[in-house]
Amino acid sequence: MDSLLQLLIVRFPAFKGLILDEIPRNPRLRTLCADYGDALAAHTAWERAPGPEADACARDYRRLIAELERELLRELLELDARRNPPAGGSLG
Repeated sequence: MDSLLQLLIVRFPAFKGLILDEIPRNPRLRTLCADYGDALAAHTAWERAPGPEADACARDYRRLIAELERELLRELLELDARRNPPAGGSLG
C-alpha cells in the first residue's frame, strides 16, 4: 500500500474502507490526497531548514495541511453520506 494512502488511513481511521474503495475511482479524493502529501513533504523540508524564513514557511504549510485535512474530512463525510443515507425520512 502506498505510504501516502497509509498516512491518510492513519489520519482518518474511521474511513479506512471508504478510502480504500474510493481512491481508485475518485479523482477528487486522489487530488486531495496528492495535495496533502505534497504539503506534508514541503512542511517537513521547511521544518528542517534553518532561518526565520523557514519558520514562516513551515507555519504556512501547517495551515495548509490543516485546511487540506478539513477538505479531506468534508469529502469523506459526503462520500459516506451518499454511500449510507440516513434511515427514515427527512428531518424537515
